[in-house]
Amino acid sequence: MRIMLGRDSRYSGRLLPATPLLAAVALFLAACQSEPTALPADAGSSATRSFELTPDAAIAARTATMRGTHKLGTVQSRVSMSSRTSRVEADIINSPFDLSYFGGATVHGATSFNVYVNCAAGPASCWGSHGLTPANFLSDLNQSAFIQVTNQYTGSDAKGHFGVDELSTTATFTKHTATIDDVFGIVFSAVSFTHVSGYKGIYHVFLPKGTDMCIDATTCYSPDNPNTFVFCAFHGSVDFSATLHVLFSVEPFQGIGGCAFPGQTPHGVIDATASTLSHELIETITDPDLDAWFNAMFGTEIADQCSGFSSNQHLRAHDYVIQSEYSNRVRGCASDT
Repeated sequence: MRIMLGRDSRYSGRLLPATPLLAAVALFLAACQSEPTALPADAGSSATRSFELTPDAAIAARTATMRGTHKLGTVQSRVSMSSRTSRVEADIINSPFDLSYFGGATVHGATSFNVYVNCAAGPASCWGSHGLTPANFLSDLNQSAFIQVTNQYTGSDAKGHFGVDELSTTATFTKHTATIDDVFGIVFSAVSFTHVSGYKGIYHVFLPKGTDMCIDATTCYSPDNPNTFVFCAFHGSVDFSATLHVLFSVEPFQGIGGCAFPGQTPHGVIDATASTLSHELIETITDPDLDAWFNAMFGTEIADQCSGFSSNQHLRAHDYVIQSEYSNRVRGCASDT
């Protein structure tokens, strides 16, 4: 689900349709462009650094302009999507499921900043299993062929160019529900701490089990309220000023019915966490501002069309059961170049 927001409005915008249009959108042949980025060192084992919410975080959140969000739906919606896009013959030219390029920036290399919120026990306890954390997964992903499925869209080699750093903070949420302003306040404070913004950093905000998250009153991650439970995670970008542009994702607890498929977590919660995290990271790489690579017929990005499929992947040092990603080259779901 894609919601694009105008620069003069924070929460109103157009929703791209989830059903096919009458005609396919032509594939743009221009090479994708992005700002040059530093190449971070491969991380994943460094100590987590703590930061506090800045005094001006609330003001920054209220005055921020969100360019848009793209949501990972619940399991039910993913099954529906995957039934349409399971496979297309490789010799079909301009498959209706292919991604098209619309001129926006892509990300050639960035640091993923994992922002762990309200987790005193540590990330392995809150979002991982068997000692594995979200940072371990991102570090393994960064050194694998899996992340190279993005190469065909960015025009550069992703392997080794998406390191990870770990941050932690505490926040107070009314009625155990984070709002979009809460998320913006956390992201703004994290950026103030790291001094990394633009296309050089991606901030993944991890919310612990039992914490809901609502973009508005009816668009929520809310396992305790099925009436508003419509997404499991999302990515987007936000402008805090004319010069402070930030890429982010929101990663609520994934080890629940509605976000993890039955039988998808043989290695524990880390599988559910890793599958969603790879979904949001790879979509951010290929479509950070929701104007680069996507399929306009269905309103889908690279990960959506394969979000109903998962398989065991051995990434460098560990096994994870994660979803695959859509490849224009093979006209279907893939786990490498």
